[in-house]
Amino acid sequence: MEKIREVTVYTNEDSKLLSSWSNVPFFFTETLLSKGIQVNRVDLSPSPILNQIFNKSIWRVFRAFNRQNTYTYFRTLLHFLITRAKTEKAIRQFGHAQVHIFLTFSFSSAGLTEKPSVLFCDWTYDYYINHFQNRKPDLLERQGIRREDSQIEGSNLVFPLFPGVAEYMKARYKNRNIFYLGNVVNSLYDVTSSKITMDRSKANDLLFVGGRKYIDGARTLIQAYAGLKSAYPNLQLHLIGMSEKDFDSLPDGVFCHGYLDKGKEKERELYYSLFQKAKVFVNTTPAWGSFSAAVEAMYYYIPVILTPFSEFVETFGKEIEFGFYCENNSVEQLSKAIREVLDHESYPALCRRAHEAVKDFTWSVYIDKLLAIMQEKL
Repeated sequence: MEKIREVTVYTNEDSKLLSSWSNVPFFFTETLLSKGIQVNRVDLSPSPILNQIFNKSIWRVFRAFNRQNTYTYFRTLLHFLITRAKTEKAIRQFGHAQVHIFLTFSFSSAGLTEKPSVLFCDWTYDYYINHFQNRKPDLLERQGIRREDSQIEGSNLVFPLFPGVAEYMKARYKNRNIFYLGNVVNSLYDVTSSKITMDRSKANDLLFVGGRKYIDGARTLIQAYAGLKSAYPNLQLHLIGMSEKDFDSLPDGVFCHGYLDKGKEKERELYYSLFQKAKVFVNTTPAWGSFSAAVEAMYYYIPVILTPFSEFVETFGKEIEFGFYCENNSVEQLSKAIREVLDHESYPALCRRAHEAVKDFTWSVYIDKLLAIMQEKL
C-alpha cells in the first residue's frame, strides 16, 4: 500500500471525548492526527432510545432466565444492521479514506468496500464470556458471537490489545493476520518532562482504581487497610471509581472519589493529584486487576500489588521487580505485601523499575507499529 494519509476510524463512542472507553478512542485518533494522517471520525454508538427500550424491557426478560446474560441491545441483529448502514454511509462520505479502522471486534467494513478493514480492541465477546464469566454462552449470546466472528474473519488485519487474547484468537479463527503489538499507557502527560514525578518515599497513600466489577478487590483492600492503620497512623486509602454507597461502612482515612472523567478539568486534576501522592497501587480483584490503571500507575513511578492475572503475567512475567503479586486476594497476604512496599529498603528502586517496565508503552510507539504492519500487509 502507498503511504497512509487518510483513514476512517469507527468507534462505539465519540472519539473526541477522553471519557470514551478508558480514553482509548481519544488517544488512538489523536495520535494518528499527530503523525499527519487525516482521521475521519465515525461514532457507531447505539441509538439511545432503542438501547433504553431494549435494555429496560426485553433484556430484563432474558436476565430472568440467565442472570449472567450479556445480550444487550448492542449485541442484537437490529443494532448490527443499523451499524452496517452507518458504515456504508461513511464509506460513501469519506471516499478518499485508504483504510477503515474499527475500535471494536463487533463491526467492520468487510463486504461493504474493497478498501481494507482493520480491527483493534481488547477482547472478543466470546473471550469475555468464557474467560471472565467462566461459562458457556447461551443461545442469544451465541448469535452475537457468530456475527462478531464473521467480522473478524472478514477483516484484513486484527489487533488485540493483550497477548493472551491474541493467542486465543489465533487458535479460534482462520484469519492469519492477527497481531499483538504490545500495550499502551493512557496518560495525558509525559512524566519524563513534567513535574508529575516526585520523591514517593514520604508518601502515605494507598491507591485503588476500578468500578463496581472490582468490588471484591476493593473490599479486601479496605480490610487490609483497617488492620494496618494502627502500625501506620498516617496511612490513607483513596478509591477512584467507587462511591461510599458501594460499602456498608468505611474506616477513617478511606476516601471514595467515584468515577473521575479526565475530560473534565477539575476531575482530571484530582485524578492525577491522587497519582502524585500514591505510595502504592493496589487492585487484587481475581481474574482481572484493572490492567490499564495499573500500567498507568507504573508509568507514574508507582509500585503495584495485583493478583497474577493472565494478561499481566503474559506481559510482565511471573516475577515482577516493581511490586508484588497477591495470589488469592486474601486480607493476610495483601497486608503482608503492602507492608513490604511501605517498609521496602529500596523503595525508590521499586518506583524506577515500575516506570522502566512501561516507559515504551506510549501511544506514539504503538501507532508506529500498527502503521508499519498496515503499510506492509495491506
